Amino acid sequence: MNIRNLVLENVIAILEEKKPLHLVLQASLNGIEDSRDRGFAARLTRGCVERAVTLDFCLNRLSKLATDKQKPVIRNILRCGLYQILFMDSVSDFAACDESVKLAVKRGFGRLKGVVNGILRNACRSREELLSIINAEGKDNFCVKYSVPNWMADDLTGQFGSEKTEEIFRYFLKENPVHIRGNISKGSAETVFALLEKAAIPGGSTVKRNRYVDYCFTVERTQDSSAIDITDTKAFKDGAFVVQDFSSVLVGYVADRAFTGINGNNKSGIKGRVLDLCAAPGGKSMHLADLGFEVTACDVSQSKLKLIREAAARCGFDKTEILENDASVYNKAFENAYDMVICDLPCSGLGIIGKKPDIKYNMTEAKSGELAILQRKILENAVRYVKENGILIFSTCTLRTCENADNVAFIKEIPNMEGMPIAGLLPEGIAAGKDDCFVQILPGEYDSDGFWISCFRKKA
Repeated sequence: MNIRNLVLENVIAILEEKKPLHLVLQASLNGIEDSRDRGFAARLTRGCVERAVTLDFCLNRLSKLATDKQKPVIRNILRCGLYQILFMDSVSDFAACDESVKLAVKRGFGRLKGVVNGILRNACRSREELLSIINAEGKDNFCVKYSVPNWMADDLTGQFGSEKTEEIFRYFLKENPVHIRGNISKGSAETVFALLEKAAIPGGSTVKRNRYVDYCFTVERTQDSSAIDITDTKAFKDGAFVVQDFSSVLVGYVADRAFTGINGNNKSGIKGRVLDLCAAPGGKSMHLADLGFEVTACDVSQSKLKLIREAAARCGFDKTEILENDASVYNKAFENAYDMVICDLPCSGLGIIGKKPDIKYNMTEAKSGELAILQRKILENAVRYVKENGILIFSTCTLRTCENADNVAFIKEIPNMEGMPIAGLLPEGIAAGKDDCFVQILPGEYDSDGFWISCFRKKA
């Protein structure tokens, strides 16, 4: 198997055909047996996607023909070759250039092999100059340094300032650990931790406890190991834990504390009815089921519902009701039927770019605005599904005002809906304004993804 040709196919699929990185990478890595080849393919594929803006900026300095005018195959051969030259010390300049030339020939562009070789040889000679330009300080260089589109840099800098925005962008390029949440209905947090420590996690790794919630953990790969596949462990297959970012776990944590604050502790262990309107892939639904709630998990497509069913079966939450439902369309059967409604709204996803870097190139301001309109339709319906004295929680994994703070203002205008102060519902050490009904977690805060969580009560 030619690993670089496989990477080229991956990068073309992601950057040219707009296929999701995580799905493309997952499918391609399944066919690679050697762990070193698998690690190389994952690193080079992800790196080319993460750094596409940066790479194109450099190629436009090195080539007479702008990248957007180049043939897609050649453009991506050059991206892959240049990434190896600039960002992979383990690859020699000769190998990066020679293998790229071979790829051009293999893909039917032998007449352009001289062009490919010339551009990449020039990159080798200019490496230090290029890296100096890339790493120049100042907000005017954010797009090149951190490989983000102009509108995103402007939007986040306007909201959070240059210093905080640079911290966010830096976190996007950092290799992050795998976050997991233990199913405490199957055993204590200590039991889950012991299982993880004993588990032979493929690739080699260390397990650390979360500082804020004792049944959450991170799994970090060792320096010399390849990518972690924690789903290969017996503990995962037995339903001892789920893969879920800590900031996402906070939705269930807040929901549980909000419900208990209103209704008190039920000694029978049976809690209220919860509707998870946008449930896929099922992490929040499984968390609420684990905490003792009677959960109805919904999503709009059968493929997403399949993921929820698989998660429920693996975790042993067989009583979870799983339904196909379009959250943007009113469902009379749900009217005033639930003690709590969870809306993890479809959003622009700017908070999780560290995990899904292709979001940077597929999302636009216009698309974000369209999503905000869809979110309001969902929230209007969700309010009608909540019982009197019931709770509505909406969350997103984005950072945009139109999808977060503006939706809080929208809900507060709905009769009988009032914000619940969220500071007392969060774990100790997680900060929110004293009277705010929301918390904005920025990427990298608490070693987690960016997330927004808001909590409301429907008055009697």
